[in-house]
Amino acid sequence: MKKRLKNKLKKNLIGKIERKIVGFHVYRSVNENLPFVFWERITDEPIAEGDFNDPTASVGERYFYKLTQAFADGSESAPIVPKTTYTDHAGNQFSQNPLADFAGYNIYRSADKTVPLERWEKRNAELLPTTEFKDEGVTSGEIYFYYIRAVDSKGVESSPSEIMRVIRK
Repeated sequence: MKKRLKNKLKKNLIGKIERKIVGFHVYRSVNENLPFVFWERITDEPIAEGDFNDPTASVGERYFYKLTQAFADGSESAPIVPKTTYTDHAGNQFSQNPLADFAGYNIYRSADKTVPLERWEKRNAELLPTTEFKDEGVTSGEIYFYYIRAVDSKGVESSPSEIMRVIRK
C-alpha cells in the first residue's frame, strides 16, 4: 500500500512539473460568439507574456482575441480573454472596455474643443454597439471634435474618452 501511494504521489509531482507554463498561444476570430473550437490559432510557438502584434490582421477588419496558457507537456489551458489595447489607423490607442455589463456607446461632437463636455451634441439616437460611427451631419473641410462614453445596462455613462480631432474631407 505504501509503495502504491508513493508511486501515485510521484506521478502527481511529475504531472505538476510537466504542467509548467512556457508561454501563451493566441487565438483570433471575427465573431466573438463563435464556439472556441472554431477560433484560429495564430501562433505556432508559445509567446512570452507581454506585447503581441498580429501581423496577419487586415486593415478595417474587427478581430477578437483569446489566449491559452501553453504548458511544457504540450497541453493548453482553457481560453482566457487577454487585457488588450488596439491602435487605429491614425495612431490613436484604445484600451479594452472594462465594463462587465456593457450596453453600448454614446458619441459626442463639438466644433469647438473648449466648450464644456456637457454642452457637446450627442450624435447617436440609439446606443452604438461599437466605436465605429459615420457622422452624416458634417460639412466638407470643417474640423470637428469627438469623444465617446461607454454605457452600462443601467444607462450610466463612463468617463469620456480622449477627444479626437477630425477633419471632414
